[in-house]
Amino acid sequence: MDKGDSSTLESQFNAAFYVPAKFNWQSRRALRHWIETEHLQDNLAGPLYSIVHSGGCNYVYTRDDFPDVDNPTALRHLLLQWHSQMIEIIDNFVPTSSAESADLASMRQFVSGMGKVVETACDIEKRRWESARVRQV
Repeated sequence: MDKGDSSTLESQFNAAFYVPAKFNWQSRRALRHWIETEHLQDNLAGPLYSIVHSGGCNYVYTRDDFPDVDNPTALRHLLLQWHSQMIEIIDNFVPTSSAESADLASMRQFVSGMGKVVETACDIEKRRWESARVRQV
């Protein structure tokens, strides 16, 4: 992984996954709704963190908690599925105040940032996978 790719992806990852954890929510109701996505955030964060910090996430291809994931295309599909589930949860939030509307806008921004990290990281993982395959031939 190129050093520029690494630092950019790390910045994107930090903004997407650490900023929401420190966010100053304007409404408790919105915060409780955001917490409903926490299991999906955790699912996404593991492989993405690995790609950010080690350049790949080969470990997921042998684990039972990543069903049917044995290559980067399957990994991308699973991560995008989890991301879509997050979007669905966020879209189900109906604000009842201006504070909740502001929090909803932030939730959407956070989820969008996570989606960008998924795409970038999966591109890096695919290049790593293909490069490893070429070296094996």
